[in-house]
Amino acid sequence: MRKTARSSERRRSANGTSGAAASAAGKPPPAPGVVARLPQRTCVACRTTRPKRELVRVVRSPSGGLSVDLRGKAPGRGAYLDPDEACLERGLADGALARALEIPIDQAAAGILRVELAAAAKQRRGNA
Repeated sequence: MRKTARSSERRRSANGTSGAAASAAGKPPPAPGVVARLPQRTCVACRTTRPKRELVRVVRSPSGGLSVDLRGKAPGRGAYLDPDEACLERGLADGALARALEIPIDQAAAGILRVELAAAAKQRRGNA
């Protein structure tokens, strides 16, 4: 039986690479002088967009607890806030933080978040 060439085989042989080798090569390196874009996030309270590293992530863990996540890798549903007490208060007052985390936030949890956010803001200022 005679083997026939598929249309994709002709294209691969024209490029000089096989399908697996072409996908493993990935994207070409960026041109010199091109700066990689930083990930951007939006503060849920004031709605300003900033680089991810400038904001603080508040996390609702799978068990339902709230905490501040400085690494940005804790499991659970997260929302980003400016490391500023005013943004936390605004997010609590208008309910934006509760909507983003999909959980009601009581006064006890709000107090814990205030303390953790103040410590996170102090640490961020110390590193910058």
